[in-house]
Amino acid sequence: MGSISLKKINKSFDSTEVLKNINLDIEDGEFLILIGPSGCGKSTLLNLIAGLEDLTSGEIVIDGLDVSDESPKDRDIAMVFQSYALYPTMNVARNICFGLEMNKVPKNEQKAILKRVSEVLQIDHLLERKPGQLSGGQRQRVAMGRALARSPKVFLFDEPLSNLDAKLRVEMRTEIKKLHKRIGTTIVYVTHDQIEAMTLADRIAVLKDGELEQLGTPYEIYNDPVSHFVADFMGSPGMNFIECIVKDENLIVESSGQKYELSIPCTDALNNSNLDVVLLGIRPEMLTEIQPTVVENSFIHQIEFDVEVIEPMGADTVVIGQWNGTEVMARLSPESGKTAGKGFILQVDTSNAILFDPNTGLRIR
Repeated sequence: MGSISLKKINKSFDSTEVLKNINLDIEDGEFLILIGPSGCGKSTLLNLIAGLEDLTSGEIVIDGLDVSDESPKDRDIAMVFQSYALYPTMNVARNICFGLEMNKVPKNEQKAILKRVSEVLQIDHLLERKPGQLSGGQRQRVAMGRALARSPKVFLFDEPLSNLDAKLRVEMRTEIKKLHKRIGTTIVYVTHDQIEAMTLADRIAVLKDGELEQLGTPYEIYNDPVSHFVADFMGSPGMNFIECIVKDENLIVESSGQKYELSIPCTDALNNSNLDVVLLGIRPEMLTEIQPTVVENSFIHQIEFDVEVIEPMGADTVVIGQWNGTEVMARLSPESGKTAGKGFILQVDTSNAILFDPNTGLRIR
């Protein structure tokens, strides 16, 4: 069992508050991602769970036991670092078994663990090599193997893929997901890469300025963000934000001398906000080339869009341009991207659009 409960966690370095009243329950066997921009406190929170930093105040409970004052070795956790932290003079086998040797695990048991771990991670053919003879992906597997050998209650990963090239990151992402399915152990994983977060996590905890901004499944974080910050941070490309004037139950956008009146489904929330101006949040995939419509849809609107940059992505094309004086990104088919230019007509679907208060940045519900 490896459940974790973080209760009223605060951490300060001198007069600087790094974490502020974090409350978070992580279920046994869950894959939780901690994500946020640099300096948001995600690595500090991981170090607190590991016991590498002391709490300013609060309580850390692992599997029902308060470990707030326990040393790292007494918390039954294993950590995988960004830098791999392998011993350069030891071969792969000794790197994996070193912790077992220190704990005086019998040799025959070490041998069985080494066989199991190396086969799971597909590094059994590398056991005699030293770290300097391995690729980045192989070294990361060895670092994971050393953690796996201990069979801890919780695995902590601190940006383990950030030193790898793009192709290898995708491959290792898949390996980590497969590994979690096989072993079912609780994983807390820190990253600044939102694609990693979306593809790996059972739930994502988004941190901002030392506070927990939102906790939810990848679907919830992407489709139901609580704030402008979360909506902007999660997504590639990010969400578009258009300043709109509120008129009755519709939104007015002026661009290039044209006035667009957009209907939205969340009229009750708009009326209750008592705002004259709101931010309309539209994901790039909601802006498409003109589509034939079978039935009339009041949330489908045509807009004129001046394209400035075209970014072919293979399966689709991202076009970047101006609408209402704001840079806007749209995700189009490859063929449409080729013909994009000044005065390009796009279709925007506001049925899933999200409104934000421009003053507070909070979602209007």
